[in-house]
Amino acid sequence: MPAGSQRQRLLTAAVGLPVLAVAVAVGGWLLALLTAVAAAVAMREFFAMTGRPGPLLEAIGLALGLIVVGSAVLGGWPVAGLALGLAFWIEQFTFLGRFAGRGETDPPRAALAAALLYVAFPLRFLCVFSPLGTVFVLAVVMAADTGAYYAGSLIGGPKVWPAVSPGKTWAGTCGGLLASAIVASVFAASARFAPGPLALAGMGLIMAGVSQMGDFFESALKRAAGVKDSGNLLPGHGGVLDRIDGLLPAILVYAAGRPLLGLG
Repeated sequence: MPAGSQRQRLLTAAVGLPVLAVAVAVGGWLLALLTAVAAAVAMREFFAMTGRPGPLLEAIGLALGLIVVGSAVLGGWPVAGLALGLAFWIEQFTFLGRFAGRGETDPPRAALAAALLYVAFPLRFLCVFSPLGTVFVLAVVMAADTGAYYAGSLIGGPKVWPAVSPGKTWAGTCGGLLASAIVASVFAASARFAPGPLALAGMGLIMAGVSQMGDFFESALKRAAGVKDSGNLLPGHGGVLDRIDGLLPAILVYAAGRPLLGLG
């Protein structure tokens, strides 16, 4: 990575990480607001890559995304389920309208429900985890990203999937997995987590694995759309979706595993 890009990444992180830390520490509406804004921006980037559904449908989709995230602090799962159900119904009526008379010349339509399930639904969980749980998820995913970057840069070697993401190597994958397992083990030793180091290290490995899969998934979306980044809001990082692509599936893994391991 060029030195200029590296400096931009560091400056963006220096501004963004303190804001994120305050939001996580305060929790409640502040964290939900920050998360909802991130979800809305990431959903717009998703629509831009997969085919915009038109101004009205896009506005409805973004509103439903805000509702899904906001339901973490007001309304709960019934409200989130209602928003997802509305998205599915809107899609069905849109499809029927196209089938009835608009033909095949219409531009591709991004699925509202897919955007909600891909972006808003996982981000909602960040607002219901305990502060320690949220920090754990963010730390493990950041470790996976950082470990993969430096291991891949220093060691190089065979590529994982060059047709989709030419820069990612098997050495980087192993470095990301190892870094996440170490960070997870440190949490077990230093924080108020019930599971021991081995259980949390295993959780960290799984989260790092799906995080890298999420990265590949978004890389495939970008390649299909013919773009380098999902957006340009974050200097040195690209778009918001570029920054959270690996976080989204890792959140779901933690959400599924925390009741089994007694996590917050």
